[in-house]
Amino acid sequence: MAPSKSHFVAFLLIISLIVNVQSIRITDDSSDCTFKGPCHRREDCYKRCGVKPPSHAALCVPYGVQGLVCCCL
Repeated sequence: MAPSKSHFVAFLLIISLIVNVQSIRITDDSSDCTFKGPCHRREDCYKRCGVKPPSHAALCVPYGVQGLVCCCL
């Protein structure tokens, strides 16, 4: 039995809500991140965050219209 179009639309709606909630959680001001300036790659953030590579304590994350910024955990 093939899934109907309404099942497909409901599935897409649920996935988009999950992605939206996750992106809000990343850019939330109450998060554990300390934002330390712009970046292009994760490697750009190691020095800014004061950690040695490879480290999961330095991330390059999207932040509103400012583009990518370093997030130090």
